[in-house]
Amino acid sequence: MMAAVVLGALGASTAVAQQVAPGDGGVAGDGGVAGDGGVAGEGGVAAEASGEAAPLRFGRFVVPPNPYGAGALRVDHLAGRRYNGFDEAEMLDVLRNGRITSTRQVGNTSINFRCDFPGEVDGAFKPSERLHIEHWRSEVAAFRVNQLLGLERVPPVVFRRVSVAELPAGLDNRVIFQHGVARGAMIYWVPTLRRLGIYTGEQLEQWTNMLVAGQPIAPAQWRRAEEISTLVAYDFIIGNWDRWHGTNTLVDGEGRIVYRDNNGGFLEPMPRWKAERMLSFLQRVQRFSRTLIDRARALSMADLEAAIAPDADEGVALLSPRQLQAVLRRRDTLIQYVDGLVQAYGEAEVYSFP
Repeated sequence: MMAAVVLGALGASTAVAQQVAPGDGGVAGDGGVAGDGGVAGEGGVAAEASGEAAPLRFGRFVVPPNPYGAGALRVDHLAGRRYNGFDEAEMLDVLRNGRITSTRQVGNTSINFRCDFPGEVDGAFKPSERLHIEHWRSEVAAFRVNQLLGLERVPPVVFRRVSVAELPAGLDNRVIFQHGVARGAMIYWVPTLRRLGIYTGEQLEQWTNMLVAGQPIAPAQWRRAEEISTLVAYDFIIGNWDRWHGTNTLVDGEGRIVYRDNNGGFLEPMPRWKAERMLSFLQRVQRFSRTLIDRARALSMADLEAAIAPDADEGVALLSPRQLQAVLRRRDTLIQYVDGLVQAYGEAEVYSFP
């Protein structure tokens, strides 16, 4: 029996119908596309969540107040956040204002420069360049959404201008300098990274099976299952279609998945095949973090606008209104998908992680 049909927009003009059928241990998508990009369906939620102080109610679910207030991303709400053992606010200050002592080019398909700073925090500068003029914006925006969702898994990133004197090697390749300055994302350099190998074959099948509602998860695999589930949901929200290959699923020195290399996010308009690729990975997941989904429900346009405000470039916002609207539409699709799973399997099976 059909438990729910969830219809939601993946981007400005793409909508995909998904069917959640109990009893078969899987989720099937028919690949249909709705022309109006609307959001509808049984068990659906309101299209926009406000930032009001009082809890919001979506059916029988209660969404906690957004911790960032009514669109105000205040410093005190971000106090205490840490990444790789460092205070996040201090890391951001180094990345934005620290003195660059040396640089060297790294990276393959895109241009990146390792930037050394005095002290323990170093950076990777991803500049605007002729083949990828605006991709750095997605790196910064992805970090800000990571903050809004209460995650500490995206390496800290800021918008930064780097002079040609600091980056002389940029003259020998595609880096765009305007009046002697390159614009781009300065990203925390994670000292240790290794491939996890979860994107193909047996490993892909293994984590997919772990995230089927009702299937047991071995205690030793619990953390990894949650990391992958949250990564898939996070990528869906930011529109990152380019996760699942060898160099974008890495772990740090402690074995934790690093949600890095997010320049594929926020593409607008998004080609259909990329939207369907993201959907195919979302459909592998039937178990989610309740906290993550609650925070996603509470996202509003005002919250997104405030989150990206610190990284505006001479008054030009990091993302366009159209890109921000697409984030909320993808959020709506995710929430309706999760609510459909809850109708089919129950809260206890779907909200497997705190």
